[in-house]
Amino acid sequence: MYYNRTLSKELASLLETGGELRWLFDFVKNHKELDFLIGKNNSKEWVSIYRGLTRIISVLPINKTAVFIDADDKYKSISPNLYGQKSVNENFQNDIENLITQIEQNCQFDRYYKNKKEGYYQNELSKTYGICGKPNTEFVIIDKEAVIGYSNQSEKDTLLGSIQQKYKQLQKEISLLNPERYGKNLGKKAIGNELDFLALDKEGNILLIEYKHGTNTSGIYLSPLQIGMYNDIFTYFPKNELETTVFEMLEQKQKIGLINPNWEKPNCIKGIIPVLIISEFNYKSSAKTKFDEILQFTRKQLGSGFLNNLQTFNFTMKNGLNNW
Repeated sequence: MYYNRTLSKELASLLETGGELRWLFDFVKNHKELDFLIGKNNSKEWVSIYRGLTRIISVLPINKTAVFIDADDKYKSISPNLYGQKSVNENFQNDIENLITQIEQNCQFDRYYKNKKEGYYQNELSKTYGICGKPNTEFVIIDKEAVIGYSNQSEKDTLLGSIQQKYKQLQKEISLLNPERYGKNLGKKAIGNELDFLALDKEGNILLIEYKHGTNTSGIYLSPLQIGMYNDIFTYFPKNELETTVFEMLEQKQKIGLINPNWEKPNCIKGIIPVLIISEFNYKSSAKTKFDEILQFTRKQLGSGFLNNLQTFNFTMKNGLNNW
């Protein structure tokens, strides 16, 4: 069981001030619709650029002088010059601009950003509390699409599998409770293992943030199960190791500029707080009432302490974050 998305010094230095790919940092910061996702696992490391939920390029190191630019084949087909092996000294921002222009002109590629739903608001949230954050922001986003890794399939099945099964059983019971109100066959519904955002607040709390758009009614009211699963996974992870990892990632991101360098690091990790953030919630929706019902049902099954420190927010372009 492991979790550490800190890049190697060699790859990180390319994005730092004076690095060969520093222009890429400036390019993304100055384009409202773009954001970074950096990370690694046991087999590779990468720097990706996202437009909403769409990964338009990934930069993978080959050696000290070359990188490989990759993406889904559909993007390679509309901007082939952008992809493949490149020297770290090559500036390919014109090719990225060309790709973005073609994406904007093709509704098939643009629909997950232009519709101003999940991808659009995830991007806004990520940049507000990341690359465009201020020194006094209440929290900073350390990681996106955060995933705990496992040494082998057996360990994954033992640890993650048992946790997932617990929440899939709850989904099944919720369906049986009232299939018309909550949905049929929820036990067959997949439950993911990628946390939308892992953040750190000024007091030293790790925030496990699940994000939903206000139009995603069932996603909102079933979110206690998803949030509970992430809370179980990260609570199980050794606290000292998690603290070391989070502080390493914070330090690296501040050095690159992905988090404001003047944001003050807490002295230690105090605890873990599960968080639900909804964008542009419609208060006429039934999601809030059903959410409370699901939360109470789950507490009856798992105990009154289940998600007892859960925080919920509504995020709007006009007012930012406010209590939900």
